[in-house]
Amino acid sequence: MKVRRLPPVDDEVIEAVQYYRAIDHKLGERLAADFEAMVLRIVHFPKSGRPLAGDLRQCAFKVFPFVLIYKAFEDDILIIAFANTHRRPGYWRDRLTSL
Repeated sequence: MKVRRLPPVDDEVIEAVQYYRAIDHKLGERLAADFEAMVLRIVHFPKSGRPLAGDLRQCAFKVFPFVLIYKAFEDDILIIAFANTHRRPGYWRDRLTSL
């Protein structure tokens, strides 16, 4: 299954990984690895995330205060946001208008 990301998602991941690397390099690497593992989990189990409004789903990270917001289609997964749960809740909702 193909994975697509809205353009801001890459920036969100990079910013978060850099932040945690500044604290401890291993912590940043762990976040990057956890992100990739979460994407693989979603690819293999598209309905594993907690349902949100409409067809949206959310997967929470165990160690880090982030959630992955995504929409599963028949042939691919669209990642809408890599959102920090401690900042600006729901900021990503305006991205839905471009879907």
